[in-house]
Amino acid sequence: MLEQMKSSKKWNLQGLFLVAASFSILSVSPAMAFDFAFIGDVPYNAEDSLRFALLQERINEEDVQFVLHAGDIKSGIAPCSDEVLQQRHDWFDRFKAPFILVPGDNDWTDCHRLRAGAWSPVERLAALRRIFFEPAGRLLGGDNGHLKVESQASDPAYANYPEHLRWEMDGVWFVNLHIVGSQNGLRPFAARTPADDVEAEERTQAALAWMRQTFIEARISEAPGVMVNIHANPQFDGQADSLFQAAFGGFLTSLREEVIAFGRPVVLTHGDSHYFRIDKPLTNVGGRRLDYFTRVESFGSPHLHWIRVSVDPTDPLVFRFRQEMVPENAIRR
Repeated sequence: MLEQMKSSKKWNLQGLFLVAASFSILSVSPAMAFDFAFIGDVPYNAEDSLRFALLQERINEEDVQFVLHAGDIKSGIAPCSDEVLQQRHDWFDRFKAPFILVPGDNDWTDCHRLRAGAWSPVERLAALRRIFFEPAGRLLGGDNGHLKVESQASDPAYANYPEHLRWEMDGVWFVNLHIVGSQNGLRPFAARTPADDVEAEERTQAALAWMRQTFIEARISEAPGVMVNIHANPQFDGQADSLFQAAFGGFLTSLREEVIAFGRPVVLTHGDSHYFRIDKPLTNVGGRRLDYFTRVESFGSPHLHWIRVSVDPTDPLVFRFRQEMVPENAIRR
């Protein structure tokens, strides 16, 4: 009888160990590396539409988790009509991976231009939001069941900003902020009204609040890295200019504070100036460059290529970047 009790105890302990081990295996999911495609400032014109089809075809052949577009889905003088916006919407919806758009200035801010239709920018912003971002959290493209995004519009205090999105993938945080070119919507134009000034101020403050909240979440979760996505080139080296300072100074100051407080890799993506680059332009108040901050700018028309962003939460740098050229779109001479 004593031997049976000892044997029973032994097997019960072994069972406990097996259950504990099984629970541990099920409850701890190792972080997985993944890729996504980064594009921007395309397509601009009829010639671009053909090149964009090739670009989209190449990306659709790849195993990417999503496609991120830095904004400017048409040129600054192309019509700003609902029909043009809907056309771009339908093109982007053909991506096989989820498609995520950051608004650009050509998409609404510059619609006051005569050749673009002499629209009210505020009215065109409402149309852009209606066509691309409502209901809040909706994504274009295919296979988007695996990607859940949160919109700032879910907060009643920020219900007007469905384009402010964020999401977390394998511990890494991504956040989209509506910061555009044309001096973030502050560039003067003949028909400008006080409503345009109010829009720019309120939108920027909402963007800064969204960024701060995201970094709080990232610090709480001990995220290995954060990616901040905007449209505008924020003119890191142009802050002596009063208009650039008014447009981007508050954003750059807040970004610097968050990067320093976070202390781990942070990437800023943007488009706007159509100049592919990867560099480290953010400095501390003493002028020394912050090593764990990286800026990546997309290709832009007429250079219709893409950037492969590889994200590995176990990599000390988290983010790595590779140019992906579409040979048929290359300008060779």
